[in-house]
Amino acid sequence: MDSLSSLFLHKYRINVMAIEPIRLPEYKGSALRGLFGHAMKRVVCTAKNQECDACLLRLKCIYSAIMESPIPEEHPHHRKYKNAPHPYIIVPPLTNKQYFSPDELISFDIVLIGKANDYLPYFVYTFTEMGKIGIGKERGKFDVASVKALGLDGGAVEVFNGIDGILRAADNRIDYNRFIISPSPEPSPIITISFETPVRIKEDSKLSSDIPFSLLIKRLSERALLLAHFHCGAEMGDVEGFVRDAEDVEAITNNLHWIDWERYSNRQQTKMKLGGLIGEITYRGNFQKYLPLIRLGEHIHVGKATTFGLGKYKIIKNKPLTLPSPLRGED
Repeated sequence: MDSLSSLFLHKYRINVMAIEPIRLPEYKGSALRGLFGHAMKRVVCTAKNQECDACLLRLKCIYSAIMESPIPEEHPHHRKYKNAPHPYIIVPPLTNKQYFSPDELISFDIVLIGKANDYLPYFVYTFTEMGKIGIGKERGKFDVASVKALGLDGGAVEVFNGIDGILRAADNRIDYNRFIISPSPEPSPIITISFETPVRIKEDSKLSSDIPFSLLIKRLSERALLLAHFHCGAEMGDVEGFVRDAEDVEAITNNLHWIDWERYSNRQQTKMKLGGLIGEITYRGNFQKYLPLIRLGEHIHVGKATTFGLGKYKIIKNKPLTLPSPLRGED
């Protein structure tokens, strides 16, 4: 799809050091995302006691652009989509460890899509503010030790450290076209997707209890096209035409299972259930045209609540992807 050729993203690893004992929930995306939203509003919002929907600055405000992503009323897709997909993803550490001692490092990743990377200084400043507020039930405080720009090959280059407080530029832009590689002479007809965090995919306005390949591609392509359109300046692509061939790909093994987890929303003052499917599913068929999109999906996630890190998956049975990266450095 031509529209996807405009899509690009940047990835960063945030390393924070505990100053006080920190206790986090088993799934840490909720705590990170909740504190991030609170701290960013404190940092950049000029009308802190007003809801974004009623604010005159909502279409010009950095907080609104990142946390609400409103669609102007004159936009042709305004009626179909209340908001654009948010241009960031917080990827929590995938560990069951919940207690962190002073001087212990905690690392998480963040993905910035399109022009959201222009706001990197605000993100870094928000992370430092998060440390002052404190995280977890006991509000354990932390310092931002470093921020590293990540490449596709896993290379990392430090762009910020807490000692000098200077934010440096890095050539870590990842374009959609980098996920397109020459097809194999004898492509494998089988691919296995492993969901590492709960995935919440809707079909007919209801959460699906299964993920047929066509539904995965439909939701993934819709998300990618909306991100490209609203955050990378691309024309809106045709989802329905692109996914038509996906119907012929079948699931041959399905080890997905549902897990429930709950978070407390300070904004809505209520508990929210955000369960989803996790595990592996193997597909068989002619899916080669969708491989670049599936590879992209490893970085942009799929489904609902991706800003919490939900919908994260990886390809675990396919030809290894080896792509050049301008970044070289420490892991």
